[in-house]
Amino acid sequence: MRKPIHVMIVEDERIVALHLRQQLARLGYDRTSVHSAGINALKAIETDAPDIILMDIRIDGDIDGIETAAGIPEHLMIPIIYLSAYSEDTTLERARKTRPYGFLLKPFSERELHATIQMALERREVELALRESQERLSLAMHAAQMSCWEVDVTTRKMHSTGLGKFVPGDTHDAETITESWDSFLQRVASEDRDMVRKAFEYAVLNGEFYDIVFRGQPEKDGHQCWFRARGKSYINDRKGTQRIIGVMQDITDQRITNDKLRQAMTVFETTQDGILILDPDLNITSANRAYCQITGADPLTVTGTPPYMIVPEQFPPAFYQELFHTLRTRRHWHREIDTRDMSGNPISIVMQIIAVEDDDGVLTHFVAMISDRTAIRQAEQELHYLAQYDGLTGLPNRLLATDRLNRAIERCERTGAVVACLFLDLDDFKNINDTLGHAAGDQVLLIVSTRIKALTDRTDTIARLGGDEFLIVRENMHSQAAAGNLASQIIHELQKPFYIVGHELTLSASIGIALYPENAHSPQDLIRLADTAMYAAKDQGRRTYAFYKSEMTESATHYMTRSLELRRGLEKGELRLYYQPQVDAHTGEMVGAEALIRWNHPENGLLGPAEIIPVAEQSGLIVEIGQWVVEEACAQARRWQDEGQNPIRIAINVSVRQMRSPGFAKAVQNVLTDTELDPKWLEIEVTESMIQDEDIMIDTLHELRAVGVSVAIDDFGTGYSCLRSIKSLPIERIKIDRAFINGIPQNTDDAALAGAMIAMARTLGLKVTAEGVETAAQQDFLRAQGCSELQGFLFSKPVPAEQLFAATQHNAKIS
Repeated sequence: MRKPIHVMIVEDERIVALHLRQQLARLGYDRTSVHSAGINALKAIETDAPDIILMDIRIDGDIDGIETAAGIPEHLMIPIIYLSAYSEDTTLERARKTRPYGFLLKPFSERELHATIQMALERREVELALRESQERLSLAMHAAQMSCWEVDVTTRKMHSTGLGKFVPGDTHDAETITESWDSFLQRVASEDRDMVRKAFEYAVLNGEFYDIVFRGQPEKDGHQCWFRARGKSYINDRKGTQRIIGVMQDITDQRITNDKLRQAMTVFETTQDGILILDPDLNITSANRAYCQITGADPLTVTGTPPYMIVPEQFPPAFYQELFHTLRTRRHWHREIDTRDMSGNPISIVMQIIAVEDDDGVLTHFVAMISDRTAIRQAEQELHYLAQYDGLTGLPNRLLATDRLNRAIERCERTGAVVACLFLDLDDFKNINDTLGHAAGDQVLLIVSTRIKALTDRTDTIARLGGDEFLIVRENMHSQAAAGNLASQIIHELQKPFYIVGHELTLSASIGIALYPENAHSPQDLIRLADTAMYAAKDQGRRTYAFYKSEMTESATHYMTRSLELRRGLEKGELRLYYQPQVDAHTGEMVGAEALIRWNHPENGLLGPAEIIPVAEQSGLIVEIGQWVVEEACAQARRWQDEGQNPIRIAINVSVRQMRSPGFAKAVQNVLTDTELDPKWLEIEVTESMIQDEDIMIDTLHELRAVGVSVAIDDFGTGYSCLRSIKSLPIERIKIDRAFINGIPQNTDDAALAGAMIAMARTLGLKVTAEGVETAAQQDFLRAQGCSELQGFLFSKPVPAEQLFAATQHNAKIS
């Protein structure tokens, strides 16, 4: 049933209002309300809005009818029909601004009243429908983030609806914006502005459709929106105007989504991992390029079936039960699989399958990730090999050798058998590397490993521990003699000559032997004790073997303690130099002194070279101590001269390591410069073994001579000097060892040898110093033979620097 029309009458004359109400009743308008004042009418409208209002313009109260009409909310869209007996222009102008639906001049007929009311109501129905339609369109455009726009080509005015997001600072979608086309362009990003302008000009000139994408100006927070504008140019034939009409859409979210999709597709196509899209039955619906590269699958035929590495033929039923159970419960399955590619080559992959659900939690598809671990697996195997085997010889390294030794001990522990551990070290292997190069040294190590393997059983472990150290482990060794026999065979085999880079070489080795259970019960201790025994073999002259004995550990402990104490002593200044005079054989005057090292040990007192040099040589401290000796001796020689003493020559013993050190001669020269000592007052003493055709040594001798210092051969006669070499080297002096002096003149052999050495030296133009002179008879004999200088207890024992000249004055001019 249709709702009755509510007509509100606003009239201050009661008789007129009553008459009007009666007229409406006769016309069928049964529901009416009457108000005599505008204020009352507005209050009534708030609670019961009428369908139409008949408004008298001149009514009593604070506001008239026109002001009352202006106060009615616009959204109610209530039609207003003015009733008035007056029609002045000013009144009509005021009334027109309130946009009334009609105007009746009193008096009017019922027919006029009814017709005016009906037309107003029909107009209201049309406007309400139009508003609803506009609202639907506005909501739809808002939902689509779109706006419509119109540009008048002639005036370049732009009318836009719903462009709030394109207006900086506007947080609402504005209903209508009117602005110039140029103002709109200013809100377009500068890099896109020219493109938008050209699209507009093209549409104007050609009247065709345009579709462009552009960016707005960045907001304060840096955010930038993307827009898509589409439209066409139209010409109004009646008015002769041209307009561009179209829509604009905010596509920022779409653009972001497209960018993410494009990134995802780029990842899908370029990642090194294979990616598969699987349907709920695990059939492939899409595969990327990497999957085909990893597996060798044909991209054209790969879809429609499950991945070949998980087809039923590959695994037992339990595998698939676990696969589907995990996907059903956890939605994520992960497994490392060893399989083959389509060409039959073995590959190792890691496969993950992840379930993908829609918003309602319904499974839509699976994503499978396939990572190729073939190269990693191969690298792991290589690293595992390198971790346990020597890269050069292919023999087990220390780690694997220790493990095998441990297993051998465990087996022999049950049977009561003996395990022999042989620790082998090549003698003087460093010389091969230094003279022939490391490549030749590597070839030598390969020959050594081959020869050792040829002498050992298949069940033996032969390992290279590092450098030139090897380990041989044999189980069920019958006796200690059998272990010694094996060591002898190895030493003998290594002595056989071989050729490397055109040189014939022979090797010697020192071997230490430790036995389980006699010497130790753990593999680490067994190797350590065999190592200790190996050093004992070297001390015995090398090219031999030695069984471990408990006293070896005591000796090694003593050495380690002494080594630490010696380093501390060097740092704390506990080392001292003592000096033994060298006198002219004929005048008895002191012409030189040999610097001899002493150690003022805080607990053991003054220690001599025998407690210092061996420890320094083995620990590597010999170079540092040797440098300190050079610096201290030169500084002392200079102090004596500054104190007014006659200049004397200072003789210093140097080690093999010092002579082999690069720049040794330069280091000596720097010390001489720093101490301001003339080089002629320094003499460097070397042993015979240090100059046996070794190029480095010979070069260093010449460099020292070029600096200006003299060179002497110490302990002459105890080595194997080549006279030709002595003649060609920059040697100025030989020092006859005390072993040839002790027996003269009573021992005719010693006397003959000493006389021969003195004669030879004089023939070669060399000076001679005899060491160890303790008696006047020895002095007389050497003087008679023409010996140049003498040194020994007959003149003075080694004394501190401050006592040297006093000691020589006390024994002055012994004749």
